[in-house]
Amino acid sequence: MAGVTSVKPGGYVTATRPRTPAAVAALTPEDDGRELPTFPVPTAPLGASIAEIVGRLTELEVADLGAFDLVEVAAGWAQVMAVAAAFQARAVGEMLNRDTGMGEAVVDELACALVTTGRAAGVVASRAAGLATSPVLEEALLAGALDARKVDVILDETLVLHDRSSRDAVVADAAAAGAGMTAPQLARYVSKLVLMRDPSSGKERAERARKDRDVRLRWINDSMASLSAFLPAADAVAAMTAIDALAAGAKSATDDRTIDQRRADAFADVFKGILDSGRTPGGELVPTRHGKRTSLQVTVGASTLLGLDDLPGDLAGYGPIPAYLARELAQDATWTRILTDPANGAFVERGRVTYRPGADLTGTVLARHVTCTFPGCQQPSARCELDHVEPFDDTRPAATQTTVDNLQALCKHHHQQKTRKRWHATRDPVTGSCVWTSPAGITYSRSPMVFDLAPSALVHRPPPLAPEDDPPPF
Repeated sequence: MAGVTSVKPGGYVTATRPRTPAAVAALTPEDDGRELPTFPVPTAPLGASIAEIVGRLTELEVADLGAFDLVEVAAGWAQVMAVAAAFQARAVGEMLNRDTGMGEAVVDELACALVTTGRAAGVVASRAAGLATSPVLEEALLAGALDARKVDVILDETLVLHDRSSRDAVVADAAAAGAGMTAPQLARYVSKLVLMRDPSSGKERAERARKDRDVRLRWINDSMASLSAFLPAADAVAAMTAIDALAAGAKSATDDRTIDQRRADAFADVFKGILDSGRTPGGELVPTRHGKRTSLQVTVGASTLLGLDDLPGDLAGYGPIPAYLARELAQDATWTRILTDPANGAFVERGRVTYRPGADLTGTVLARHVTCTFPGCQQPSARCELDHVEPFDDTRPAATQTTVDNLQALCKHHHQQKTRKRWHATRDPVTGSCVWTSPAGITYSRSPMVFDLAPSALVHRPPPLAPEDDPPPF
């Protein structure tokens, strides 16, 4: 619809507390030395600096504040976090735009330095790149009018607008409206603006979203997990219809499960049946991985398996589980049992699986590492590739290189980064720690997987000091 620049948003929220000029300038109204203004307050050069806001907020004793001011304190810190995200984006944007030597490894470097996932680091990098071309959004984030999540929503939803003037108009409209909306509301609002600007983009958006379809496992406490699927609407409805039918068919006179419980059980039974039979619903064999039939893996201390203690076990792809559940799964023939030393949690032995007796080199390495060895990466080792820590040399005997001590599990992405020599890895055969050196010269050490992995297992060390006759890096 040509010429349309905005639509009236729904669910818009505005604060109604009065804000006096003195409250903005001094962060306290004239009539009350304690009461705070409505946040976010204008920042420099028109109002208070972010340092003044932080100083005032940290001086407050929350136990002495009334209900209104407690709300404003929470809102004030939200403004501070938004400003911090803006300055973080500036630093990351400089990393992306300047030749720092990191190249395409910026996201991996961020993931290690922030001790976060590659996906989360990618969000930070994408935000920085977007803000570099959207001054309106950067200004809104610096002012605390929008938080980082809302900025991400606007950047993501406007990617399909290739016309710069149309995109700038939608971004400006969304930046102005976003302060009064939640992030989901803002996403729908911007999506409508985009379709009004460019109706044909709806097809492009659908095709782009379809490429992002996936299934994800999310950890939840108490030995539970959430398995979610992002699917085209027709496929999602088809799956739910089948689950409903299976749940209805499982109902009996003595069955006291709720409909939700029967749906969950029916869903799980489909996949457990595939693993148990080794065949797909169509009757075909389930593909092998690393030369062996697909199986599940539980790690448990030898003393725990014998019932001498109740140390938690570890479920590959999930994390810690109670001792009783680890013992139960370790006795099931459909699971691979990994025994560990209860004194230090280190790998001891890979148990036999019904499918393939004995333990070969590949199985031993994958069992030892549990996940990809790159710092912070949680890709289960069963879905990883085997990598020679010390690169394979054709001029040397293979038997001296393809060994337990010189092999590690790496996901495809981090394997490629190492192969391209963007990152360098070493492994201490005594401690089992994997040490990675980034293109920036920073080293990150990851200790072997144990039950009680502490934050200190990921150590962030600066690069070595430059010689005295060399100028400092910054």
